[in-house]
Amino acid sequence: MYWGVLPLIAAAAGILGYYSYRSAAQFQALGEQSIVQSTVLLVDEKVDRIEEQIINADNAVFHLVDLDHLDALEEAWEPLAERISPSVRAVLVVDDAGEVVAYAYRGGPRGRRDFRKVFLERILADLELQRQRPGQLRHLHRTYVDRSYLVSYKAVRSGPRRFYMIASHDTAYFVRDVFPSLFVSEGEDQRYNVVDADNHRIFGPNLSRAGDYLVGRRFPTTLYNWRLQIAPKEAPLLEAQRRSGFVTEVGLVAFSFAVILIGVVLLIYAATMESRLNMLRSEFVANVSHELKTPLSVVRMFAEMLLTKRVRTPEKEQQYLEIILRESERLSALIENVLDFSAIERGKQSYQMREGDLVEVLGRAIDAFRFRLERDGVELQVHVAEDVPLVRFDEQAILLSIMNLLDNAVKYGDKTTVEVTLERGRRHVYVRVRDHGPGIPSGETRRVFERFYRVRRAGESTRGSGIGLSLVKRIVEAHGGRAWAENHPKGGALVSLSLPIASGWSSAGEVEAVTDSIPPGPVSSPPHAAP
Repeated sequence: MYWGVLPLIAAAAGILGYYSYRSAAQFQALGEQSIVQSTVLLVDEKVDRIEEQIINADNAVFHLVDLDHLDALEEAWEPLAERISPSVRAVLVVDDAGEVVAYAYRGGPRGRRDFRKVFLERILADLELQRQRPGQLRHLHRTYVDRSYLVSYKAVRSGPRRFYMIASHDTAYFVRDVFPSLFVSEGEDQRYNVVDADNHRIFGPNLSRAGDYLVGRRFPTTLYNWRLQIAPKEAPLLEAQRRSGFVTEVGLVAFSFAVILIGVVLLIYAATMESRLNMLRSEFVANVSHELKTPLSVVRMFAEMLLTKRVRTPEKEQQYLEIILRESERLSALIENVLDFSAIERGKQSYQMREGDLVEVLGRAIDAFRFRLERDGVELQVHVAEDVPLVRFDEQAILLSIMNLLDNAVKYGDKTTVEVTLERGRRHVYVRVRDHGPGIPSGETRRVFERFYRVRRAGESTRGSGIGLSLVKRIVEAHGGRAWAENHPKGGALVSLSLPIASGWSSAGEVEAVTDSIPPGPVSSPPHAAP
């Protein structure tokens, strides 16, 4: 059911991520649209202001033209030119035949002569005056001889005759005076420039990095070959953020999706492991109950036989008493294992640490276990190195650990031989117990130390609670040592534990090493120096 629900959760997370990304993208688009719209309004306002300024200058100049007194044009306009038309450089009146009948110019003789020549040779033909309707103000914006010209012109009638009033604006004046003053109030928040039809800059900085935040508008009727462009001052940063925003948002959505999936998988895994642990606990309770029931039944049976005087010979009586003692010891060991494991699980286990002789403790464990070995016909081989140093440990806890190792070897061995080795290293003392059984299945050398875990083989049913080696591992690690299992190269399982040598202890002539690794090797090749 868990794994069936997982695709539904993944689909829900995907839909949620999609709509989250979509909402974020919409909010971002609205923000960008707001910035662009405010910039568009600003561009329109500036373009319209320049257009109005040029048209007002044209109307002011043309209002001074008196067709009946054309010779007075220069005298009438020049004193007022700086005030009413600062951008106008020249004013001309042309008749129907294309002849200049009046001409006023603000500047030196050479400039006056050069402009008249350019006007007659290049500009006049492009004005197409014959197609001009009377009263209509028009503009010509072109480049002649590498110079930009803005020419305003209007056709008027005076009686039967038709005249054309023409004003030439100085485009350099706009670049020099008009554009800088026009944007002085927006200089802190906006950046602007003016470019021509080929995107060559006429005025202002390069705004190519502004991206979609760059807003431009051509001058509609006057400087129509130029385009005014405005971008927010932070446009490059906004554009970079916009470009990286997609990757970031998709990455965040993907990360969130992955976190949700991982969380769900972990929850399912935890639930599965908890279910498995509950099954193991139930099996543990059943195993312990069976392990308790069997010795209790044996003790009760033989105790009743002794009590009812049904024992025929003193030898049988002695045998029954030994069986009762053996089963009682087995029962006590099992209960002690369960109690110690429970205390360790609750974190309430305490150890009485003191320096002691591990050889003596090993001997006590072997003596307590010898009767069972002899009963089962198991040969015990003990190898104890000379000059084993003192170890700081809790005697009862380590005694219990060694007995669990022996019990494990008898259970899973081939009932022939158990080898016990006690040896010393540079900083640790090692206890190794080897059986001659089939060994540990591949991949389970670590799992044998898990609580409630028991090695299972086809066709075999081994008694036990599944907490023996787990108890050994926890006790030894609490002493600063380590427990591990492996398969011996010559067959059988080899389970070892290490305990640190008591601080300050050293044998005669021995120099303590700075570091000491825990040797995982077999008994046949002990990793310690010769005594």
